[in-house]
Parts: sequence; C-alpha cells; structure tokens
Amino acid sequence: MDAALDLFAVSAVAVAVGLSGALSPGPLTVLAIREAATHGVRAGPLATLGHAAAEAAVVVALALGLDATLGEGGPLAAAIAFAGGAILVLLGASMLLRLPRAELAADTVAGGGSRAAASAGRVVLLGLLVSIGNPYWAIWWASVGAKLTADSLEAGAAGPAAFYAGHVLSDLLWLTLLAWLVHSGRRWFGRRAYHGLLAVCAVFLLALGAYFLASGAAFLR
Repeated sequence: MDAALDLFAVSAVAVAVGLSGALSPGPLTVLAIREAATHGVRAGPLATLGHAAAEAAVVVALALGLDATLGEGGPLAAAIAFAGGAILVLLGASMLLRLPRAELAADTVAGGGSRAAASAGRVVLLGLLVSIGNPYWAIWWASVGAKLTADSLEAGAAGPAAFYAGHVLSDLLWLTLLAWLVHSGRRWFGRRAYHGLLAVCAVFLLALGAYFLASGAAFLR
C-alpha cells in the first residue's frame, strides 16, 4: 500500500509540475492549435504522442544515470540552440507561407484513410521535432527533470515510470483542451480570427527561433 501511495505521489507531483510548464506558450502549444483545424480534438493527443516519445528516451537515460550528459554552455549547448532555432524558424516561415490557404474546415484530410493516417503521422513527427528542437526543453530536463527523475527512484524501479506517466498526462490534458477549444469554436471562431491566431503563432516561432540562434552564437564566445 505504501509503495502504491508513493507512486501516486510521484505521478501527482509530475502532473502539477508538468502543467506549470505546459501552460506556458511554446512550440508544442502552437502545433496543437495549428493542427486542431485539420484534426480536431485528435491534434492534442497526436502532438502529445510525438512529445512523449522524445521524453520517454530522456527519462530512461536519466534513470540510468545520464543526467550529466548535457553541460552548461560550450559547443553542445550551442548545437542544441542552433538546431532548435533552425527548426522554429522553419516552422514559423512555413506557417506564414501557408496562411493565405489556411482554413478551419474539418474535412481537409478527407479522401482516404491512408491520407488521413499519413497526415496524423506528420503531426506526431512534428510533436517529436519541436520537442527535441526546443533548447528550453533540453535545459528543463537537464535540470528540473533530472532532479525529479532522481527523486522518483526513491519509490523503486517503477518510480521513473510513474513520473513519466504523470508528466505526459499533464501535456495530454492541456493540449487536448486547446485542440478542443479551437475545433469546437469553429462556429464562432471565424476565418479572420483563425488567420490572426496563426499569424501571431508564426511570429512567435520566428522570434523564438531567432533568439535561440542568437543564444547559440553567444555560447561559442
């Protein structure tokens, strides 16, 4: 019973800490909002799945004692910043280029199950890419995430799994809620408002990407 309570406590802490990060606007939030027009509520779970795949590898690595892999500053930090900045700039530019053709129609993936499946797979892949390409994600896992994973080991071998489950649950809840709000709001969320939201998100990604690129250059000085 005590072990079960310990695992529950680990998961509860993970959900609370995860929500504190998920509620802050970021590339994954932008992805869920953008893809909700096409995939509806599914955009949240799809984006979460890609994000969770990246985090599974990190939790396993940390649980095996690799929390010191990422150092502060230097070439490694610069490489992470450059890669992340490039991905964010590309995503932001892609959103701006697609803006004139962007629609809120829910049937944009109609035309066959294979096409819909391929489109869904693209969202999962983007969820993975925007996660590993976000330097703040790497920094969080190299610091806060490493500490929480280490603490979860006190609950036994199942501790990291409980921490991971709680952390992913927080992302799933928030991203699914966002996707539902965007999708269900099509009745009152018009094309102009949708384009405005996409434009704001695109500019946000471009600005964040530029900042990461500048950070990468600073790490090499």
